[in-house]
Amino acid sequence: MHGVSSPLLALALLLPLAACSSPNLVVEVLPPRTSITCAAPSRTDPALGRGLLDVSATLGTHGSYIADLRLSLQGQDARLTGVSVAYELPAGAPAKVQQTANDVAGDVVVGDVLLAGADDDLRSAVLENVELVPRDLALEFQADTDLGLSDVEFARLGVTITPLLDGDTATATSSGFAIDLCKGCLVTPPSVCAEDGEFTLNPAVCRPGQDTPLFFCTVAP
Repeated sequence: MHGVSSPLLALALLLPLAACSSPNLVVEVLPPRTSITCAAPSRTDPALGRGLLDVSATLGTHGSYIADLRLSLQGQDARLTGVSVAYELPAGAPAKVQQTANDVAGDVVVGDVLLAGADDDLRSAVLENVELVPRDLALEFQADTDLGLSDVEFARLGVTITPLLDGDTATATSSGFAIDLCKGCLVTPPSVCAEDGEFTLNPAVCRPGQDTPLFFCTVAP
């Protein structure tokens, strides 16, 4: 009897493991709500590559960074029970900011979401109003002077989003999302508009202080 060669034996051992491997649940941040109705984005909208948070918004509004997330899973049912967030702070962030980031990191309450489908279909859903940056952390950035934030000077905050699953039918895949921080770049009225222009409130801003300017220049009548 001839024995099985080593490469074939290795392949035979790996095939059952591959067949049993669980698919990855992927999380993406969707674009900001910018319609008059403030409707949530759909499952087919392109992912947002980078966010923007004006920490000056903490002075007049809630100041958190709120996002809608797309959940995607290929060929397997799964139940999401929440997400967990962790932060990569800008270089030079002081100890008080670091301590607050450690305190607010962790699980975010979002409610259960069931991803279910047929056969090898792609399951997807939109998880609405997830707080990626709590107000407590935004307040620390607003009060900080070490980073030199302004309407033209930015710092990068990295957010790692990890889905929390009920059971082991799928593998939770962490996703990184970058948020640029500023002071006054979104919520401060523009000091100078075009000649013969004036500024007005942007009616399509659903979450003041993030991603979209609260004011824009208009031509005076």
